[in-house]
Amino acid sequence: MPVATSRAMRDIYPEGFNRGFTETFARYGMLLDRLAMGEANGFIYHQPQPFDMPGPDGPMSEEEIGAEIGRRMAIAEDAFANKLWRQDLQLWDEVCKPEAIARHLALSDVELESLSDAELVGHLGEVVEHNLAMAYQHHRFNMAALVPVGDLAIQTSGWTGGPPTAVFDLLDGYSPISGIAPPEMSDALEAIRADADARRLVKAPGDAGARLDQLRSTLPAVDAYVRLVDSRIIDGFDFVATTLREHPEIILNKLATALDEDPGVALRRADEAAAELRTQVPEEHRDAFDELVVEARLVYRLRDERGLYSDIPAMGLLRFAMLEIGRRAVERGSADQAEHLLEATPDEAIAILGGGGPSADELAQWGEERRALTAEGAPRHLGPPPPAPPPVDQLPPALGRLMAAAGFIIMDGILGELDQAAGDDSVVVGMSGNGGMVEGVARRIDEIDDLLDLEEGEIVVAASTGEAFNSILHMVGGIVTDHGGFLCHAAIVARESGFPAVVGTVDGTSRISTGDRIRVN
Repeated sequence: MPVATSRAMRDIYPEGFNRGFTETFARYGMLLDRLAMGEANGFIYHQPQPFDMPGPDGPMSEEEIGAEIGRRMAIAEDAFANKLWRQDLQLWDEVCKPEAIARHLALSDVELESLSDAELVGHLGEVVEHNLAMAYQHHRFNMAALVPVGDLAIQTSGWTGGPPTAVFDLLDGYSPISGIAPPEMSDALEAIRADADARRLVKAPGDAGARLDQLRSTLPAVDAYVRLVDSRIIDGFDFVATTLREHPEIILNKLATALDEDPGVALRRADEAAAELRTQVPEEHRDAFDELVVEARLVYRLRDERGLYSDIPAMGLLRFAMLEIGRRAVERGSADQAEHLLEATPDEAIAILGGGGPSADELAQWGEERRALTAEGAPRHLGPPPPAPPPVDQLPPALGRLMAAAGFIIMDGILGELDQAAGDDSVVVGMSGNGGMVEGVARRIDEIDDLLDLEEGEIVVAASTGEAFNSILHMVGGIVTDHGGFLCHAAIVARESGFPAVVGTVDGTSRISTGDRIRVN
């Protein structure tokens, strides 16, 4: 991951990430045990770990390896035959997502200022456990979200001879949570459209917090929407980023833009692309193509929903609790700024609340070190670049199909980028996240304040984007990223919102500065 991570997130997040990946890979029969997460000098790295890695008892025998491949082959065959992702999607929609939302709201409604120190410590413990659970929840649905999409891309490429990335135009509009007017906003938008005073208030000048409070007090649907989203961090996967609660102007601007949005545009674009691509598929494979399109569209929204309803709001809740401890620490002379408590772990924060723990100077220094590490950056690989995976055509058919689909999406589509920077003094080269061309002023995002300074129509230039970034989509004219492939978050939101994106440039942020006039083609 391209930025240095807070000490708290280093402690909390990998456990849930690793557990989720281990479970989802086992459920589908992958020949990887997990995509492991670990930390090195403040940065998060990922490592694909094959099932036959030597364990405490040494390497597996050939017989053990053969038996395990056979077992996983049977699981993979069953996953495709029974469309296992449909069961997972049902579990997400009917159990996990609604339960997560209810827990978010319950924790968000706690009035932190009224808690005693002991009660605040108890609340912090609940929020930490919630973060562990939500990191796990996000990643336990990875294969359900990715396999049908990757399978459509690989199979269609084989039938047409075209690039696998051609299928992503078929998915426009099928991740509505990533668009400018997501379904979770629909009741609030309907209420505002029906009330002329509310519509004027959304777009009026003046204090954003006061205007939003007035809307919430008069329109219950707006209040419900704000309660749902306001604990979400605005950018990234770390609670050092600010939340929507702290920036009512972003919520209002997003509501104002969505009032006039036509959500059907992207779906119509996708249907046109699907009809065109279908003509390139040999007739004997068109029924299979149609079926794969249905399955990919069905699960595509999971790519972003997993984060927006799981760990992203959970991190905001952790932020609120740590800032309340920070507020009390400042009052008692244990910290210089409340935000400095975000550099502590929860255990250290509890110690500070009790009169011990790290000093104010140590907290401030840790923040400076984290920001300096981020500015300096880190190598993409630790050690030599990883070897190429074994050819999937040497695997049994179901396993080969599974490994091709998942590997294409995870390693190329999400984590992929160019092997090295390309272009010259006037051209930065990357991969197409979404087609089209736009000219405009660049806004390089080095820290959260840069994102908050974004002017409408500017082109975002960032190391990467995450699901929380959706809150400022209404202002974006285009995106350029250092990291990520054609199914990274930046590519998805660009397709949903219809603006051009170039991703995986390696060093776009080093070569483009805020204020530069650039063309994204």
